[in-house]
Amino acid sequence: MDPVDGLLFEREGAVATVTLNRPDRLNAITWPMIAGIADFIDECANDDAVRAIVITGNGRAFSSGDDIVGGMGDRPARYGRPADITADLGGHHAMVKRIMTAPKPVIAALNGRCHGAGWVTALACDFRVARSDVLIGDIRAEKAIFAGQSVPLILPRLIGQSRAMDLLMTGRVIDAAEAERYGILQRVWPVEDYERELADFVDSLANGPTRTYAAWKLAVNRAVLLELDGYTEYEKRIANIARDSDDNKEGVLAFREKRQPRFTGR
Repeated sequence: MDPVDGLLFEREGAVATVTLNRPDRLNAITWPMIAGIADFIDECANDDAVRAIVITGNGRAFSSGDDIVGGMGDRPARYGRPADITADLGGHHAMVKRIMTAPKPVIAALNGRCHGAGWVTALACDFRVARSDVLIGDIRAEKAIFAGQSVPLILPRLIGQSRAMDLLMTGRVIDAAEAERYGILQRVWPVEDYERELADFVDSLANGPTRTYAAWKLAVNRAVLLELDGYTEYEKRIANIARDSDDNKEGVLAFREKRQPRFTGR
């Protein structure tokens, strides 16, 4: 992989790892990082020597989400503008689809806070494993931001519609124990055991029957993948309307100014 600002790429044996590496910004995600993750997954998917892929974060967070304070940087030309009608459905869609179709296990190793686009990335993965001190949640509703990026399609299938509605509309954050009880996390390990347990878990997948794993993965993900393109087109139309609201502008401004938003319902 060519270097990407904000990402670290590593390879150890059959395991390839991409680390979100902006710890001073809680690994807030930029457009080049989204494209870099998608390209990394694609490269690993086509490399027979890679048998397991890990996505993790450096520092106190997996990711705080898209960088709406510092800015997302230049949007790659291949993704176009949000309001464009094109065959390309955007960077988050491309990343999610690459993760869900890669013919080998993709593990989100959650080492801290996981929100927004970090939450999107984690939900697309086959496994979400975590330290016992993680905090997870979409949180965008509290800023009047609608940016589902596949979450409203994937999350209800994982935890049921009522629980998904609660997390997405209230924006509340849950701890590791509740996330495991809901079925969002498949493994939770104590902080002191996390690195060892993670290495053992990933190693077991990297030494397993990769093609059988791929068959299970594609079979389980088939329903979501059949809907994903049409869902994303629909979401784009809703997002364009929501983005023009007074509350959306106030929510983003309040977040940047570190104050409580004053919503009017408009």
